[in-house]
Amino acid sequence: MKAALTFLTLLLAGCGGSGPAENTAAQLDNAAEQSTPGAAEVLENAADRVREGDDANAAAEANQAMNQAANVAASER
Repeated sequence: MKAALTFLTLLLAGCGGSGPAENTAAQLDNAAEQSTPGAAEVLENAADRVREGDDANAAAEANQAMNQAANVAASER
């Protein structure tokens, strides 16, 4: 799971395009598609919050969501 979180972090850092918050939200959605059901829910909810919030909080929201998703995924195994 740590490798997946590292990969997601790298993806989030390398985003380009429509805007930081939207890119972060899209990457969270992408990670959700590859996650366990519970972790996916955490990541999808975070993506929604990122889209509704401002760019300044996108990275913090994503980081928190990744940590929560890792904990949920670990408990689902």
